[in-house]
Amino acid sequence: MSSSTKTVAGPRKTGAGPAGAGPAGGAGGPGARGGSPLTPLVIDLGVPLALYYGLRCGFGVSSLWALAAGAAVGAVRGGIGLVRHRRLEPLPLLVLISSVVGMVLSLVSGSEQFMIAKDSFGSGVIGLVTFWSAFTTRPMMTEGLRPFFTKGDPGRLAAWDRIADRPAFRRVERRTTLVWGTALTAECAARVILAFVLPVSTMVWLSTVLLVGAIILAVVVGAVVAGPLQTMLDEETATAA
Repeated sequence: MSSSTKTVAGPRKTGAGPAGAGPAGGAGGPGARGGSPLTPLVIDLGVPLALYYGLRCGFGVSSLWALAAGAAVGAVRGGIGLVRHRRLEPLPLLVLISSVVGMVLSLVSGSEQFMIAKDSFGSGVIGLVTFWSAFTTRPMMTEGLRPFFTKGDPGRLAAWDRIADRPAFRRVERRTTLVWGTALTAECAARVILAFVLPVSTMVWLSTVLLVGAIILAVVVGAVVAGPLQTMLDEETATAA
């Protein structure tokens, strides 16, 4: 799973432009280039799955090397993303490094289970950083919530900036970030445990189900938790009108 986020530490900049929605959003968001925001997710999840079954069933390749082929796709895409944006951001770089190191260790050890488990490192890193950011001055979900609620409207953008430092606003913002951090961290833990309990052939597809399920859960629960922001923003917009 590729990821590109702003650095979570540092001063709060509420006047920044819209960025990728959520901790897993691409830099600038895929929509900024006219593509579907689901395209990266489909590639990152679908291509490795297709490669595994294609190589295993069509060419008789071992599970370990079939898994490695899928992992290589993710690593290459992560590297291309860093080069394309011409900047090294700590979080996506850490995710890429953990993925490459995990793949190398899996090949050296010959462990199919570890190859499956290492796929969760990306979401685990993002989940932990997201969770930690909830206790900083700039929770990671800030950049995802702002464009979602303001929809690019100048009046709502100005209203967002005015209420962004209010305690009630910050509490909701922090809780929403905790939802995402908890969901992704829990997904990582579940995948690591199940990788050493269930057969590899089961975990190949179940890993995708767990990740997609965690994202859907975070979206649904996060939307409910972030609901009060809509009310605050509507009231502030109406007051300024």
